[in-house]
Order: sequence, then structure tokens, then C-alpha cells
Amino acid sequence: MRFDGTIVFVTGAASGMGLATAQAFAREGAVVYGADISADGLATDFAQLDGSRPLPLDIADSEAVRAAFAQVEAEHGRLDVLVNAAGVNAPSKAALDQLNEQNYQGFLAMKEGRPHTPEFLEHITDDDFDRVLKINLYGAFHTIRSAVPLLKRAGGGSIVNFSSSAALMGIAMPAYYPASKAALLGLTREAAAELAPFGIRVNALAPGAVDTPLFRQSDDEFIDFLVGMQPIKRTASPAEVARTVLFLAGDEGSYYTGQTFSPSGGLVMQ
Repeated sequence: MRFDGTIVFVTGAASGMGLATAQAFAREGAVVYGADISADGLATDFAQLDGSRPLPLDIADSEAVRAAFAQVEAEHGRLDVLVNAAGVNAPSKAALDQLNEQNYQGFLAMKEGRPHTPEFLEHITDDDFDRVLKINLYGAFHTIRSAVPLLKRAGGGSIVNFSSSAALMGIAMPAYYPASKAALLGLTREAAAELAPFGIRVNALAPGAVDTPLFRQSDDEFIDFLVGMQPIKRTASPAEVARTVLFLAGDEGSYYTGQTFSPSGGLVMQ
């Protein structure tokens, strides 16, 4: 098995792409620490994995993150792979519902050939902007900062950060999401440059339409419209994205660092 005995830490491990990544590493023999804010979520599919170590954790809480990595250090003394899959696209259910409604109204307007001008910027509160950045950007920074000493102790390793295709395109949506995901790409490149002498590679994924529970909260007709914008006209499965993570974390990806891979069906082409 490719990752037999490897120590892996995955955030957002209770569902979606984080869970699929944890499952893929576990199948390849890794010991997988799965962090997620949902303790109940971790107690279902993730907890069934061989070698699973569930860690209920809010990555926006820097002290809680330090404590989680102290547990990894106490139990194994090192870390080989960090995957930052946790993230949110809205700070609350109300904000998410509003975003979905705006998206659907825009889709209807386009379908009917009439103009639609969404207005997001002037309605974003400080608290909403702060909350999304604390999870999507600060949370990744907290985990990277705590992981680096353990990765160095292992003699090298890999970090994979989940950004978004929204970070690479100009899309009208609440600014906190593309801003946080674009900032994460900057953090990825800086960490890649700083950590390369230690044998630590840092890369990012910028997925597009992936069939996750969060993505499926949108209206089916709107999802079909989004997928129709892509040259490959289907959603990706979380398992497909997980295979790219394993590539980047393993020997096959040993010459990649500071890169952004976009599994988006051709929506993003670079």
C-alpha cells in the first residue's frame, strides 16, 4: 500500500471531499487524523475507517488547533501529510440561502433573456466577512503553522490546501468566499517557497463543480446550468478529487510544489 504507516491529518473530514480524501488515504494504509467541527459527522463514515483518529475541532480556534497537533506529536512524534479540506462558502445558513436565491434569480434572468444585477458587496457585514476568512484562510494558517515542526521532524512531507475555482475567475458572489480562497493560494505559494529546503511540498486544489452535500444544496436546474458551462459536462465525484490529493502527497507528485491544480471539468484552463 502506497501510504502504509504514513501519518495524515485531514480537516473537513466528516463529509464531502475531506471525507473522500480520508477514505482514500486509509485504503492505502495511512493513519488518518480527521478534524471537523461536527463531532456527529466524524462519528459516522469517518469513524469506520481503519486507522482513523477523529478529532472534533474548529480550525478557526488557534489554541484548539495547537492542542490537536500536540496530540499527533504525543502519539506519533511526526506528521507526513496535511490536507486542508475544511471550508465554508457562507457564514450562516441564512447567508447560504440568500446566495442560492440570488444565483437562481440570475439563472432565471439569463434563461429569460433579461438583465440581472446581483448586489453583494454593500450588504456584507464585518462579522460575516470575518467568519469566512477565519475558517477558509486563518484555519489553514493555524494548521500549517502547527504542522510544520512535525513535518520537519519527519524529514519532509506534503501539504495540500483546498482553494476553489472561484479564486481563479471573476464571479459575482459574496466577496468573502473568493477573497478567502484567493488568499489561500498566496499562503500556498509562500509556504512552498519557504518549506522546500526542508523537503516539504505545498500545493493547492481549486475544484469546480464537485458532487458534495454542500453543492447539492442548490436547485437542480441551477446545478445543471453550472455544469453546462464546463467543457466536461458533469460534476466530479469527491473520490476523483481525492485521487489528485494522493498524487500530490505521494512519490508521483514529488516534483510539484507551489502549484494550483483545478479539477473543474475545464471551467478553469491555465
